Amino acid sequence: MNAIPTPASQPKPSATTRTATTVTVLRTPVALLILAAVTLIFEGYDILVLGVTVPSLLKSGWSLTPEYVGLIGSAAVFGMGLGAFTAGTLTDLIGRRRMYLATVLCFSGGMVLSAVSVNPEMLLVARVLVGLGSGGFTPTALSLIVEFSPLRRRNFNSSLAQVGLGIGGVIAALLGIWLVPAYGFRAAFWVGALPVVLLFPLAYARLPESISYLLARGRAAEAQNCIRRHRLPVLLETGPALTSAADRSATGAVRSLFSRKHVRATIVFWLATALCLLMGFGANVWLPQLMIKSGYGITSALIFVVILNIGTMAGSLSGATIADRIGPKPVVLTSFLAAAASLVVLALEPPAILVYPLVLVMGAGGVGTQSLLNSYMAVYYPTHNRGSGLGLALTVGRLGGIAGPIYGGLLLAAGLGTPAIFLAFALAPALALVVIAFGPRVTGRAGV
Repeated sequence: MNAIPTPASQPKPSATTRTATTVTVLRTPVALLILAAVTLIFEGYDILVLGVTVPSLLKSGWSLTPEYVGLIGSAAVFGMGLGAFTAGTLTDLIGRRRMYLATVLCFSGGMVLSAVSVNPEMLLVARVLVGLGSGGFTPTALSLIVEFSPLRRRNFNSSLAQVGLGIGGVIAALLGIWLVPAYGFRAAFWVGALPVVLLFPLAYARLPESISYLLARGRAAEAQNCIRRHRLPVLLETGPALTSAADRSATGAVRSLFSRKHVRATIVFWLATALCLLMGFGANVWLPQLMIKSGYGITSALIFVVILNIGTMAGSLSGATIADRIGPKPVVLTSFLAAAASLVVLALEPPAILVYPLVLVMGAGGVGTQSLLNSYMAVYYPTHNRGSGLGLALTVGRLGGIAGPIYGGLLLAAGLGTPAIFLAFALAPALALVVIAFGPRVTGRAGV
């Protein structure tokens, strides 16, 4: 299954033709997909749990203002930008496995520091550390998943793993209903520290290095050993090399993002990601407080967060299934349109029976679209610059994520009503819809 075809079975290359070994994945290793998905559940929890602790933090005795809470909410997103930039480039240089392990340690350590924080400044630093690890984990995990998925399943598998982010948000909201009122915000943060105990040892023992990455680095013997050791269901075939050694270097991978072939797509991905994350992080941090402001009780307000994240999961999986058939671009366009429309209707103050499905659509079309965008980028970029492409897009995109909680805090501090704030957030998916119209049209198949 995993032997490289013999020279007799292959056309003999000319003296000037460079050859390379390429990977055909027969099926995705289930253990890898589950491990990535469960870790993403904790990542989603760690990032989104702050939103359900906001009412508790405002009453904590730290004399916090909405503006400062917005700053704390943006701290993790700032860290995510740094993490995505660093890890997105380093994962193309030192490998997916090492970066995977390092980022899990980082965001779990940040949650420990969050739980023992004695003042708002310490919590701010802790949230930066959480973001640093989380931001680095996403492009690393997605690169691994795409590179261990058959061509026809790459959109679906990457979105399936990212459903973990939505599940983490749901768990955060459900725990927030009873855990935070009973034990305070620190208990919620301690739950987020569990990956270092539960998942890191398992990942250290069972996580393989990406075969595509090893081959792109010219480490064919190591790739063969990895296949045998982990019993990976892949085939290796020899063919013409598609990238140069310069392209495979860290600087070459970044430089290629701005080549004539990729520059427009790179800019589109950056802008769309920033707008999507502005809405996503703004909604997750401030939705409970907005619903309380609209007259709902704390329990009902947190239920809206559950519904938002259920919508995120549903939109991500259903969109990915369609994207594997028709390509991700039309699905992303439709999702942004749905998000903008739902926010506009919410601004009209509809009856409560309509608010719940509208929040569901907002989650599916807005927050859930980031998973589709990540899959879109992972499918578009080839192996040698996939990690860099994802990492830099998420780095720039985090500027929007940083702005989202601050934006919501400023709107609240200015005394704007809930309808006006919903309209203000509707601008983000509306602009993203225009931006993504200029994006590349690709099939569900990723480059090698």
